[in-house]
Amino acid sequence: MKKTILPFVLMMLPFFVAALDYPIKTKTLNNGLKIIVCEKNTNTMAEIQVWYRVGSKDEWDGVRGMAHLFEHMMFRGSKKFKDNDKPFKVVDRLGGEINAYTTFDRTVYHEQVPASGIETVIEMEADRMANLILDQTILDTEREVVGEEYRLGVNNWYGKMESERYKKLYPNKHPYQVDVIGNLNEITSFTTKQCQDFYDKFYSPNNAFVVITGNVKADEVFDWCKKYFGDIKKQLPVNTKKQEPDIFKHRIETEELFVDFPVQIYSYIIASPAFGHKDYYAFNLLSELLFSNSNSLLQKRIVNANLAYQIKGSQYPARMYGNYTVYDIIMNAGVGNAKVKKEVQREINNLITEGIDEADLSNYLSNIESRLLFSNYSNDEINAALGFAEYYYFDYNKYNAMLEEYKKIKPEDLKRIASTYFNPENLKVINIKPTETE
Repeated sequence: MKKTILPFVLMMLPFFVAALDYPIKTKTLNNGLKIIVCEKNTNTMAEIQVWYRVGSKDEWDGVRGMAHLFEHMMFRGSKKFKDNDKPFKVVDRLGGEINAYTTFDRTVYHEQVPASGIETVIEMEADRMANLILDQTILDTEREVVGEEYRLGVNNWYGKMESERYKKLYPNKHPYQVDVIGNLNEITSFTTKQCQDFYDKFYSPNNAFVVITGNVKADEVFDWCKKYFGDIKKQLPVNTKKQEPDIFKHRIETEELFVDFPVQIYSYIIASPAFGHKDYYAFNLLSELLFSNSNSLLQKRIVNANLAYQIKGSQYPARMYGNYTVYDIIMNAGVGNAKVKKEVQREINNLITEGIDEADLSNYLSNIESRLLFSNYSNDEINAALGFAEYYYFDYNKYNAMLEEYKKIKPEDLKRIASTYFNPENLKVINIKPTETE
């Protein structure tokens, strides 16, 4: 019998919005910086995001963790914005919010403020692109902050297991070989020269773009961006995609790991196609459908049936390179857990042979589309969608393209994905058990 699925919002659609009714305009400065403005004048707020084409994939041995460290360093002050005018304080006085994030592939800085303050934030972002303060005192402080973040991450049994497992997954020289936070021994040894070299190489206007959504006028924003960003002269080559070892040919040799906690985990490791691969969308859909949503097929068969505590994990959907999707089925440590693997395989076999009902799949995708309409009310989500499209498609106009690709998926596509990526030969399972005591 074909599988029936219940509607839910996919976790792999973090940057989707439905078709926008607001004007979107763009301009590129002479130094290569592209500005994208969505004139959404529905409230008094505006948000700016500055996307840099740099992440942990761009690091090299000796500076593992530098991209993430810079996310911290960029809040410490620049030539114009220092001391009592550091970024946090500036945005706080404007009555807004400020933050940033780093992934394998990108680093994004974002502020939401009353629209009357957007010029100030543009000036601030331009100054920290051009004139970041990189001295030993700041470096020492932020290395300690990131080091503490690292230590906290591995200070519990699950975080420690994840860290140890990660080191065993990727082939040498893969862009994602080292986790985003980096290696602690390298972080604590960074020099100011290494920081300056990294900053000069990647924090350049032709290696970034700006997205602004809210109660603004595009022509006015373009003038401000030209005024503050226009004289930045750093012009280093824009990143190009690296050659990578093929993780689909890589064999993970690890069969088991141990944790200092009384549970057993079946860790499912699935090689995942990169953005741009013909199977990218269908793989993401099936992965979420099978494992990770609260209404997923295995959630109902395994967790709801009290065979396991939970299914923990997710995929990294915005992957520029082939990656591993990891799901952990966490169970009570005891005899008889092998039946869980049998149930997982039975569910996969059913997908391969029976598939999913086309009407159910259509209703499911329609439900996603209707829910995404609510994203159009958020400056943050609009910026994220425009930024994702510009970053990965090099075309902000394709902000709705991914949704359209998902809507093209047919049940037979999911059957093929199940047989190709989730078959026993390609699906790696690591058995994680409690540490044996004497």
